[in-house]
Amino acid sequence: MSDFLSDAHAIWQYVTIAGVAVALILSFQSVMSSAALTVYRVTAVLVDIQVTLGLLLWLTSSGWSLGFMQGWLHPILGMAAVGSIHAVVSQARRLEPAEANRRVRLGLIAVVVLVVAAIGVAEMA
Repeated sequence: MSDFLSDAHAIWQYVTIAGVAVALILSFQSVMSSAALTVYRVTAVLVDIQVTLGLLLWLTSSGWSLGFMQGWLHPILGMAAVGSIHAVVSQARRLEPAEANRRVRLGLIAVVVLVVAAIGVAEMA
C-alpha cells in the first residue's frame, strides 16, 4: 500500500503543478470569468488530492519518524497550501471580477511558494 501511495503522490505532484500553473496564468486576465473560477476550483481539488495522498502516505509509513524536515515540515507546508488555495478561491467568488483576479493571483503565488518549499524540503531529506 505504501508503494502505491508513494508512487501516486510522486506522480500526482506533476498534475498539481500543471494545474496551479494554468490557474496562475488565468489569474493574469484583467477580469475573472466563470471559466477561470472553475479552473481555480479544480486546481484547489488537485491540491487537495495531492495533500490527501501525502497524508495517507505519512500515516501508513510512520511519516512522523522521518525527522523534522520530511516528517513534519513537508506535510505542514502541504496543508498550508491547501488552506491558502481554498481561502483565495472562496474570497474570489465574493469579490468584484477585477479584484478577484488580483487576489487569486497573489494567493496562487503564495501557493506556488508553499508547494515549491514543500517539494524542496522533501528532496532535502
